[in-house]
Amino acid sequence: MIIRRVPTGFRILLGVGIFLLTFLLARPSSPVTAGEREFWIKAASFFGEHDVEGFVGISLLLGCTSVTIIGYQITVRLIERKLNKSK
Repeated sequence: MIIRRVPTGFRILLGVGIFLLTFLLARPSSPVTAGEREFWIKAASFFGEHDVEGFVGISLLLGCTSVTIIGYQITVRLIERKLNKSK
């Protein structure tokens, strides 16, 4: 029985797509609301950071990367399971 794998190009597009989707959903809105600003200020002060904008950038980078790595692995395994399903 031949094991079918997900093509590399599709894997790259999948990873980039998950990262972009996560980033666009997680970033603060363009005119930041008072609630969002207060949340990020409290989160930055919890970690002892005074630069709120830098904290938002670093947290988005780390959060989106984590979600991408986990979501990528799950999605690729689900696709490979579907491709290799016994008929």
